[in-house]
Amino acid sequence: MTTPLSFEEALPIHTVEEARERVFDLIGRAIRCQLWLMLLDGSGRQLPILIPIEDIPLRPEPGEMTPLAAGIGAMLAQNAPGGSVVLALERPGSAELTAPDQAWARELTAAFGKIMTITGMFVAHDEGVSVLADGPTSPR
Repeated sequence: MTTPLSFEEALPIHTVEEARERVFDLIGRAIRCQLWLMLLDGSGRQLPILIPIEDIPLRPEPGEMTPLAAGIGAMLAQNAPGGSVVLALERPGSAELTAPDQAWARELTAAFGKIMTITGMFVAHDEGVSVLADGPTSPR
């Protein structure tokens, strides 16, 4: 039996692979379509909040995530200056990235990448968790 992950005892996240492993520990394999946000402080320690967003569309509308990103950016600025976000798209299906996955990657990068560092972006699928976009992105 696996011991539940404790935010206080969890190691900091500094790499895309560490972020992918944490996403798998917390979300695992896909059950339904939703988007997950995990917030990190400036030292890479996970804040004790995991935000699921249910009922997401197959493909996002351009600009749809901008208000959410602005709110998360304000929260990070106040509570964890220099922090970042890990984003995970959960959707049943194979590990192969789809056109809708790529549309989500573009939308999330455009919305969150303007405001904060994205430590990692992933897709949780039937087989596990894969990288959705390469490498961390910093605000432009």
